[in-house]
Amino acid sequence: MRLTPIALVAAREIREALRSRWFLICAGAFCTLSLGLALLGLAGSQRAGLAGYDRTTASLLALALLFVPLLGLALGSASLAGELEDGALGLLLAQPLTRLEVYAGKYAGLFGAIAAAVLLGFGATGLIVGLSAGSDHVGAFLALVGVVLLLAAASLAMGVALSAALRSRAKAAGAAFAAWLVLVYLSDLGSIGLVLARELSPEQLFGVAMANPVQQARVLGMLALTDRLELLGTVGAFGIDHFGVSGLAALLGSTLVFGALTTLTAGYVGFRRTPVP
Repeated sequence: MRLTPIALVAAREIREALRSRWFLICAGAFCTLSLGLALLGLAGSQRAGLAGYDRTTASLLALALLFVPLLGLALGSASLAGELEDGALGLLLAQPLTRLEVYAGKYAGLFGAIAAAVLLGFGATGLIVGLSAGSDHVGAFLALVGVVLLLAAASLAMGVALSAALRSRAKAAGAAFAAWLVLVYLSDLGSIGLVLARELSPEQLFGVAMANPVQQARVLGMLALTDRLELLGTVGAFGIDHFGVSGLAALLGSTLVFGALTTLTAGYVGFRRTPVP
């Protein structure tokens, strides 16, 4: 695997993403809403001090948990299936490139585009949060950015894997949207339903949450911001009781990374078996 071809494919993907009207709208909405939350938080912090900072960063985390998986799944689902349908993928593979270089370059380029949107939104809000809360919380804010980037990597890997498996733009887009609904909304409702119907123990509920990268990122992000158990929820409180703060953070971070790598590998296995005309 050569780095130069991967970089060229990645640069191509970044240019294509920046030409996508859908990506620009979603990224612009994320940046605008992040900035709006920061401005509201600035007013709150002037009255409530540190509480205003807590509310601002917690709101940013909630916003990122909504937008970032959507961006990752949508961009990833169109990466291979779309070009397979219009013939562009065949032309790309006709070049002196291996499938692994094409696959890695596409993933790297799309991740770079999502990371740019995340850093732009958090960069603008970081300046405002820094003005309102001072530099004492820079470490926590940077940790929050890292958590969101890990979530972007995991959701993008899922989108690319769906694209490689389904090989149809429409099917991959539909599956990506369904996966987003499950990860962001239905998982919470399903967990509540399972607790009520099956009377799940805290250990079982923790295991269910560990299968969802959005839930992992939520707890990990809240750990970076606060140690208040009532804000961490049942999953966070159970994890701290059994692993401690550092142990739970390490477990969640490693699970996010392992999940992204595993999903990305599965997607590549599917891509290798995909017939390209």
